Amino acid sequence: MIPMMSPEDKALAIEGVYSTGHWLYCQERYKDAADVFRAMVTMAPEDERGWVGLGMCHEAFEQLRIAKEIFAAGTTLAKSPLRCAVALVRVLKRLGDDDAASEILAMADEMAERSMDDDAKLLVDEEKRAA
Repeated sequence: MIPMMSPEDKALAIEGVYSTGHWLYCQERYKDAADVFRAMVTMAPEDERGWVGLGMCHEAFEQLRIAKEIFAAGTTLAKSPLRCAVALVRVLKRLGDDDAASEILAMADEMAERSMDDDAKLLVDEEKRAA
């Protein structure tokens, strides 16, 4: 029988996985980072950082349709999906789907307004200015 991990231990493990993936991404080791973020998504599908990291790795490979699907999944599954939504807007624009990008950006704007997170509001505002 496999022993259950305490919530505190799981949180520490997720932080370690995220930190590793982020470091690999910053080193432009996108394949390795994607493997780590894929594990994170499996461990903690509610944590948007795994979805964003995995999608960004696929963006780095110019696999925009795959990145789009990853960000869309994160928007649905993450507990706080705002950054997935903004990343999805970016990819949709690159794919030339401006109508869908505008729709998702409006949704992200509503999420940011409901949140108490000033950084989230700035993130959406930056994306709106880029539009």
